[in-house]
Amino acid sequence: MATFKAYPSGASMGCPGKGGARENKRGSVNGWSAASVRRHVRWLWSVDVPALDGDGYGVTLTVRDTPADHGDWKQLREAYLRKLRDAGCIRWHWVTEWQRRGTPHMHLAVYVPTGWLPPEAPISDSAAARRAVTQAWLTSTWCEVAGEYGALWGAQVAKQITGPQGWLKYLAKHSARGVRHYQRQGVPSGWTGTGRLWGHGGSWPVVEPVAGVMEQATFFRMRRLVRRRLIAQARAQGDWRRVAYLRRMLKNGDPTLSAVRGVSEWLPSDLFLTMAFAAGWSGELGAITDTSALPEVA
Repeated sequence: MATFKAYPSGASMGCPGKGGARENKRGSVNGWSAASVRRHVRWLWSVDVPALDGDGYGVTLTVRDTPADHGDWKQLREAYLRKLRDAGCIRWHWVTEWQRRGTPHMHLAVYVPTGWLPPEAPISDSAAARRAVTQAWLTSTWCEVAGEYGALWGAQVAKQITGPQGWLKYLAKHSARGVRHYQRQGVPSGWTGTGRLWGHGGSWPVVEPVAGVMEQATFFRMRRLVRRRLIAQARAQGDWRRVAYLRRMLKNGDPTLSAVRGVSEWLPSDLFLTMAFAAGWSGELGAITDTSALPEVA
């Protein structure tokens, strides 16, 4: 039997091993790993996008000088997040990655109440003015926190996230990268570890996945349907490199491994479940044993 989990924005399916699910204890964090990327992506999948209220902003924060150790970087991050919390921001999601020279930078999604203005900002009825003031506050606050590391105002970016599509674009650009992406490779010279590399805080609307069980033959049909759907999407976007990858995504030199190779992709749960029924899924549900989608608070 194969199992699957369908989240609001993604789904995974595969054949469990004979030993069942194992809970691995997390030790010290020393860079991005396949497991940390998987936990991160599954949490992102679990976000109920239509329930994201308030005004969102995608933020990129940089420093010129590399902190001496991950503890110093953590202090900068926590000081900035405290300011977001104290100013009344609704929620935030952050990711640490590396520039090619090894210096860390941070991507965030920050949501504020509709009509919100930063502390001590002049009151304005203009949405455009509030947006400009908020963007300036998000970047200037980082420059205050990280000024000793050469955080310059012109090197920071804050742009409005407009609705569900804006959130999904933010994910595609800054939060769904794999462990092999160059911005997730390596550790700065002199660091003994990296500490946590992603997290979130505030009030996030998250939904537990639909967990299901399907026969092996249904699993094979479902894999092919998913692959066809993804290939069609990649062709429509003109992403021929991804088309080439998707054509071989189920192949393996070992037939026994090819037969159990799973799928983990950004497919909305309603689309995934519709495809599952089309593939012959009986509707049988299973228990949720994977806790990786549960909130991981900053």
